[in-house]
Amino acid sequence: MGVKWKNTKNLIPKMEKAAAQLNGRRVNVGVFGEQAWLAGIHEYGCKIEVTDKMRAYLHSQGLHLKDSTKYITIPERAFLRNGYDQSKDGVVDNAEDILPSVLNGGMDTDAFLKMVGLILAAEIKDYAASLDSPPNHPFTVSRKGSSNPLVDTGDMIGSITYEVQ
Repeated sequence: MGVKWKNTKNLIPKMEKAAAQLNGRRVNVGVFGEQAWLAGIHEYGCKIEVTDKMRAYLHSQGLHLKDSTKYITIPERAFLRNGYDQSKDGVVDNAEDILPSVLNGGMDTDAFLKMVGLILAAEIKDYAASLDSPPNHPFTVSRKGSSNPLVDTGDMIGSITYEVQ
C-alpha cells in the first residue's frame, strides 16, 4: 500500500520574501559611543609617552618610574576579536537552527537579527569578564582592588552591544 502526500500550500514565495529581507543585512557587535575609546585601547594596546607632569603625578600616587622609563605600555587584550572568534561557531549553529522559522514566517527577520546580536554580545561580555591575561601591573591591581584586567567599574564591558543594519 502506497502513501500519497499532497501539499496544497506553496511556501516558496514567503520563504523568498524572508530571504530577501535578510539579504545584505548585518549585525555589528562591539563597543559604540562613550566607551569606544577605552575599548580600543584595551583591544589593540597602546604606548603612552611619559611626560614630566605624568611622572610627577605617578610619583605622588606611589608609582616611582625609573629615569629610563620613557613609555608606559598598555598591552593588547583583544577581547572583542578573540571573544568573537571563540563564540562565532556556537552563535552560527544557533542561528542555523532558528533560520527555518524565519524562512517559513514563524519569526520576524528583525527579531532574528536582534537575537543573533544579543547572543553574540553576551558571549563577548562573558569572554571579556573572564579574561585574565596579560595581567594588570601590581600598581593597577592595588589601585582598583582587582586583578581582572578588563573589569574596573564594569562600564566598558557593560557597553558591549549590537546594532542591526
